[in-house]
Amino acid sequence: MYERKHDWHEIIKSVDPTLEQHVTAFAGHVLALDSEIPRKYKELILMACSAAIRYGSGTRERGCEAMHHGASDKELVEALALASLTSGVTAFVEGIEALGDQITVGAAEDGTLG
Repeated sequence: MYERKHDWHEIIKSVDPTLEQHVTAFAGHVLALDSEIPRKYKELILMACSAAIRYGSGTRERGCEAMHHGASDKELVEALALASLTSGVTAFVEGIEALGDQITVGAAEDGTLG
């Protein structure tokens, strides 16, 4: 449901390989940069931004990356809730939909998201 239909990297690469290299290098640099913001929080911020603009595949990708870097279910849900403050409840609902199979449903039912 939230899969990309086209590989935008490959499309850019076929049209302008140098541009694709720069775009990829910039994104990698910003994410990998050893800075004050740990990678987990960078991914949570990007996930919330993706949810705010209703970008389901980006929400899913960044949410999964945040979990890979240690984010809990509760942190995912809280970040999506924050996105909804500026973008409406639909951003929250669509974000949960994009990540629903990644969140521990059993824990969510008993209130112990973790």
